[in-house]
Amino acid sequence: MAGSRSADIMSDSAYIILTANSRKTTDNFFLDDEVLISTGETIDTLSKYMPKGATNAKLVPDFMC
Repeated sequence: MAGSRSADIMSDSAYIILTANSRKTTDNFFLDDEVLISTGETIDTLSKYMPKGATNAKLVPDFMC
């Protein structure tokens, strides 16, 4: 899974969503990286979720895009 981020990005995003005000999160669709960016993370700090030696250019694109 060299083209995927680690599962930690999902758990960190889920924590943010589940501890947020439910009136703002109910019936919404979230993307893990967008949730983290909305809390102050940057594209550069999201690299901690990448496998060693991987870059954003090597990520496998989402199937929904």
